[in-house]
Amino acid sequence: MGMFASSKLRAPLAAFAALAILAGCGKKELPPKGSAGNGTGKPAEEISVAVASAARTAIPRKIEFVGSLAGAEQMTLSSEVEGTVETVRNDLGDPVRKEQVLVVLVQDEFLQRKEQARAELDQVSARLGIPPGTDGADIEKTSLVRKALAEFDNARKDLERRKDLAGKNLIAKKDVDDAEARFLVAEANVRAAREEANNLLATLRGKRASLAIAEKKLRDTRVKSPIDGFIESRMVSTGEYVKMGTPLFRIVDDRTIRLLGEVPEFYAASLTTGLPVELSVDGRPGKTYRGTLKRISPASNAANRAIQVEGNFPNANRELKSGFFGKAAILLRVDPNGVSVPKQAVVTFAGVEKVFVIDNNAARERRVKLGQDLGDRIEIVEGIAAGDRIAVSRTGKLVEGSRVHVEPGDRK
Repeated sequence: MGMFASSKLRAPLAAFAALAILAGCGKKELPPKGSAGNGTGKPAEEISVAVASAARTAIPRKIEFVGSLAGAEQMTLSSEVEGTVETVRNDLGDPVRKEQVLVVLVQDEFLQRKEQARAELDQVSARLGIPPGTDGADIEKTSLVRKALAEFDNARKDLERRKDLAGKNLIAKKDVDDAEARFLVAEANVRAAREEANNLLATLRGKRASLAIAEKKLRDTRVKSPIDGFIESRMVSTGEYVKMGTPLFRIVDDRTIRLLGEVPEFYAASLTTGLPVELSVDGRPGKTYRGTLKRISPASNAANRAIQVEGNFPNANRELKSGFFGKAAILLRVDPNGVSVPKQAVVTFAGVEKVFVIDNNAARERRVKLGQDLGDRIEIVEGIAAGDRIAVSRTGKLVEGSRVHVEPGDRK
C-alpha cells in the first residue's frame, strides 16, 4: 500500500519538472532577422550587390499566334488530256513564268482529231454552199434556199402566163391547174429549203464547237504554268502515260509568304487589317521578319473560341520557305507607361517570382507579376514602380531584411 502511494506521487512531480524545463527553453532569444544566426547576436555581414533602376519602358502590346508558312499561290498542275509524255522541260527548284511550257505530250492523235473536226465542218459548209471557215451565214443566201427560190419564181411566172392565156381561151384549164400545182410544190420546197438550211446551220455550229474542242485539246498537250513561281516538286517523267487529272508539278509563288493562325476571340475588337505583324522561324534563328495583317475571319471557331487570321510577309530574297513553322505576333499598340527590369533581377522559387528592392541598405522582397519578354529586360506588370532600385546580382543570397552594400553605379 505504501509503495503504491509513493509511485502515484512521483508521477505528477516528474511531469512538473518536464514542464519547467520546456518553459526555460522557450525563453531563449532567437537571432535577429538579417543576422548570421550563429548565436553571437552580432549583425550579419553585408552582402555586396549591384543594383539597377526599374525603368519606364514603352511596351508593345502583342497577340501571338503560330502556324505553317505557305506561298501566296500554291497549286498542283495536272494534265487536262490523256497521252504520253514526250518532253519534261523543268525540274525541282526551277523558276517558271506564267504561260511557260513545262511538259509536252505526244501530239499525233490530237492533230488527227483536229483535222477530222475541220473536215466535218467544211463538209457542212459545202452543203450550205458557203465558203469554208465562214463564221455565219444568211440562210437566204445559201445555195439550198436560192435554188428553191429560183424554182418558186419560175413556177409563179409560169402560172401567171397560163392564167393569162386561159383568160383568152388559148389553153385548156388543165394546163392552168398543172401550173398551179407546180407553183404550190415550189412554194413548199422554199419552206423545206429554209428548214434544211437552218438545220445545217445548227450542225455547222456544232461542228465548229467540235473543232474548237479539238484545237483546245491539241493546245493542252503543251502544259503551261498558270502562275509565276518555282517548282516545288515534279511528279512526271518522259515516256509516262498520263490521264486527265494526273498531277504533274507542284508550283509555289513564294514572293509573298502567308502565315495562317488563330488568336483568341477576346481580341476580336482590337483586330484590323493592316496591323504590323512580326514573324520568326526556326529555320532563320535570331531574325525577325515584318509584314502586315492581311485577312481576318468573320466568324469565330466554336470549338476553341478562336478567330483565324492571316499575315503576309514580303519574301523577295526567298529566305522564308513554304512549310516553315512560324511564330508571329500582331502589334496592337505601344504602351508608353510600362515598367521593366533586367532579367537577372527576377528570382523564381516554387513558382513565385520576386525581386529585391534596395531601401536604406536593406533588401526588401517584392512579389511581382511578369509581363512581356523584352530580350535583356522583362516587363513587370505589378509589384514595383518605375524608379525603384532593384538588386541584380547575388539575389540568391538575399532574404527579406538582408543588409547590403550597394556597388557604385547602376547596372543597365
